Amino acid sequence: MALKSIEEEWDGFASMVFRKMYPTQTQVVEMKKAFFAGAWSLFTAIEEIGEPHVSEDVGHQFLEARRAECLAFKDRMMKEYAESN
Repeated sequence: MALKSIEEEWDGFASMVFRKMYPTQTQVVEMKKAFFAGAWSLFTAIEEIGEPHVSEDVGHQFLEARRAECLAFKDRMMKEYAESN
């Protein structure tokens, strides 16, 4: 699997989310801003993990916690999707 840019991830996400919807341009723009803001938030945290004041153990714990957080969110979204379709 090739690494994808944030823009490519957004394109895939947006095509899936908006598949049966007709959002306004404002909704699309604002959602894209939120998507990129989330990516930026994680990116800056990952950068900080490489700093001397963050131990390898703390960095690992942080990444595992974010992974669990994202998986829990995905599971909730998939459940909601299944219930509404």
